[in-house]
Amino acid sequence: METQKKAYDLLDGNKGAVVALNPKTGEVIALVSRPSFDPNDLQNTWQQLNQDKTKPLLNRATAGLYPPGSTFKTVTAVSGLENISGIQNRYFQDNGELPLGGGYSLHNFAGEVLGSINFKQAYTHSSNAYFGSLGIELGNDRLKQTAEKFFFNKEIPTDGIPVEPSKFPTLKSYEKGSIAQSAIGQSSDLASPLQMAVVTSIIANGGVMVKPHLVSDVVTSNGEEVKNIQAEQIGQIISSDTANTMKDLMRSVVESGTGTNASVEGVEVAGKTGTADNQSQGTDSTPHSWFIGFAPYDDPQVAVAVLVENGGQGGKLAASIASEVIRTALRK
Repeated sequence: METQKKAYDLLDGNKGAVVALNPKTGEVIALVSRPSFDPNDLQNTWQQLNQDKTKPLLNRATAGLYPPGSTFKTVTAVSGLENISGIQNRYFQDNGELPLGGGYSLHNFAGEVLGSINFKQAYTHSSNAYFGSLGIELGNDRLKQTAEKFFFNKEIPTDGIPVEPSKFPTLKSYEKGSIAQSAIGQSSDLASPLQMAVVTSIIANGGVMVKPHLVSDVVTSNGEEVKNIQAEQIGQIISSDTANTMKDLMRSVVESGTGTNASVEGVEVAGKTGTADNQSQGTDSTPHSWFIGFAPYDDPQVAVAVLVENGGQGGKLAASIASEVIRTALRK
C-alpha cells in the first residue's frame, strides 16, 4: 500500500505509469496509472471520464503502449550476448552517429561522441550508434526472436491481469534504417510498462520468469484462508550467465552512466534509462521518459518500470521517480 501510494503521488501532474514487481515471486508491489479516477462514483462521472482527453480510463501500466526507447537496448544486448561470440571484448568507434545511407544517420542523444567503446561502455552510456549497428549485425530475425522470448508479440502470462501485447516489428533485411531504429526501441517498437517490468524481473531473477500476480491470499470475512496463491515459474527465459552479465551492465548504468539519478543511499540499484521519441498528431513532441531497474543488486527484491509521457530525458524524471519507489518498497 505504501509503495502504491508513493508511486501514485510521484506521478502527480503527469501522465504515466509505475509498475513494481517482486522478481522472485511475481507479486505486484505497485501498479499505478495516472491520470486516474474515483471508482466510487462512476454512475455520475462515467460520461465525463469517457470524454476526457487525458484518458483516465486507460490503464497505462498494462494497456498503454509506448516506444520503449533505450530501455529496449536491454533486449538488444541480450540478443547480442546470445548470438555473437566474443561481443564483450570487441571495440566500436562511436563518432556520435551511424550513417544508414540516403543521407540519413542515427544520432546519439544530444550528439554525444563516445569514441572507442566496448559492449559494456555502449550500454552504460546508451550509445545509439553502437546499438543501431548491433541491430543491423543481428538482423531482424534474431532480434525479433529474442524480443519474443520476453513475450513481445505475445500475451504475457499473468494471474488475472489483462495486458495489451507489446509489439516488435517484422522487417525486410534491406530495411537497415528501421532495423537499427528497432534495436534502440524506436521504429514501430511498442511496450507497456508491465512488459518492461517483466523484462527487468527476468534479468534480476537469474533469467527465470515468475508469473505476475496481484493477489496472494483469498480469505473469508472471518479471516479464514480460502485460497493461497503460490509463486508460479514460467521458465528459464535466458541463461543465468546472460542474466548475470546484464545485471552487471545495469549496475554500471546507475553507478556511472545515464541512470545515476536512480541511486538510493545504502542500496546497490541497477537499471537502464530510456528517452523515447514520439509524435503527437503527426508532429514530434517531447520524448517519453523511461526507467527500468531492480534492487538490491546482490539479492533483488523489487523490479520497477517507470514511464512518464512526454517527461523528457529518462535519466532525469523517470530515474528520480524509480529511486523513490525503490526506496519505499525496500523501506529505506
